[in-house]
This record gives sequence, structure tokens and C-alpha cells, in this order.
Amino acid sequence: MPTHSTLRDAHGQPVRLFQRANNAAKAVDQLVGICTGILADGEVNENEAVFFAEWVRKHAPAEPVWPFTDILQRLERIFADGVCDVEERAELKDVMEALCGFTEEPLPMAENLSTTLPLCVPQPPIVFANQQFVVTGKFAFGARTAVFDAIAALGGQPIDTAPTKATNYVVIGVFASRDWVNTSHGRKIEKAVQLREKGTAISIISEEHWKQYVR
Repeated sequence: MPTHSTLRDAHGQPVRLFQRANNAAKAVDQLVGICTGILADGEVNENEAVFFAEWVRKHAPAEPVWPFTDILQRLERIFADGVCDVEERAELKDVMEALCGFTEEPLPMAENLSTTLPLCVPQPPIVFANQQFVVTGKFAFGARTAVFDAIAALGGQPIDTAPTKATNYVVIGVFASRDWVNTSHGRKIEKAVQLREKGTAISIISEEHWKQYVR
């Protein structure tokens, strides 16, 4: 099995890191084009959902990179029973819309929209037991219920309201907008910043950091 340093292309030549990043970036661009076409009529039908899933499975870069890693996980969960119902198609529509928003401005593959948010630096260790988590923004991890379930499974208390002095962590989904101040989830983030500035022990963390402790 080839390692990251010995991965080779179809011609047997070593694939360098920048080549892999470039391939992944091209795949994301292609995926956004597909999403734009599917969303042209404002909905995702069953055939489009199946096409989207098949394309991602076939064209996802060989190297595990974001956002394909998360999209593949969601697709496998959605199609686990072989069908994609109305609620699941609505979830896929959210994923596609988030992807289109994500690529409106070109970003390096290692970056994401949450990097411009007021995250704690450095990102702190996460303890789940008996800790309150406010969740805001759209998550690549999955729908809001999936995020809540993951937190609860580890002993945490997921909250969907604005943070308070009792809040320990505010977790911001990776698809949060650069213009977060003007968005609905921006109110929660703004409140969290105010609490932090007052000396409250509240941590503002990214989805990527949070996922390291979930998996």
C-alpha cells in the first residue's frame, strides 16, 4: 500500500503534495459546477441526488481531503438504506448550497471559512462530560441533529440557543460565512465574544477542531 510520500500517478511517477492539492482543488471546482446545475431549479430530486452521490464516490480525490471526506460520510449515511427521501434530499440541498458558498472566493485547500472567525488561539483541549456546547452555523459533519447526537454521546450538553455564562464551548460549523456578523448565526458568535471579553471561561472553536475529539 503506497504511503503519502510514495503515492504515484497513472504513469508510475511520484505525486507531489502540491499536485495532490491541485487535483483536489480541481475536483472541488467540478463539484461546485455540478451543484450549481442541480440547484438551478431550486430543488434536488431523487435522480439528481443519486447522480451527485455517484459522482462524488467516483471522482473524490484518492487522498482523503476536506470537504470530500465529510461529504462521503454523509452520503454513505443518507444512502445506507438504498434510498434518499425528502428530508435527506433537503439535507443534500443544504450541502450543495454550502459548497457553492464555500467556493465563491478561491481559498487554499487547507483554509476554510471559519479561519476568519473569532476563534480561540490556540484552540483549547475539549472536555465533553457535563459541559455545555452551543452549536451554530452549518456543519460538514452532518445535520444539526447529528452534531447534537455526537456531543450528547460523549456526555456533553448541546444547546441551540445563544451562549450564556454557563456555556463552555461555542462550536462554529465550517460553512460559516466570512460575513458572519450579518448572519443569523452571527448573533451567537457575537454574544460568545462579548462573554469571552468579560473574562467568562467560554471557548470559541471550529468544527475541524471539535471533530478531532469526536472521532
